[in-house]
Amino acid sequence: MSESIFFNQGDALAQDFDFSAARRSAQIYKTQHEIQGGLVVAKNDDGKFSVFYESDASVKSDEGKAGKERYTVLERL
Repeated sequence: MSESIFFNQGDALAQDFDFSAARRSAQIYKTQHEIQGGLVVAKNDDGKFSVFYESDASVKSDEGKAGKERYTVLERL
């Protein structure tokens, strides 16, 4: 079951066209920074994988507001 969430693309901590590379970046970021909450690895319609703070998620579509884009969450870290 896929979960679609809206994120501002500019808030991404890392981006890559390879899921493994994006996931690795998320794990490295998480070990090097003290964060509240989790991280998510998500994929947009263009096939780009991005890492976001889970707390930056917007369940409702804010289309037309600050570049929110739909992402499918693939993994929570």
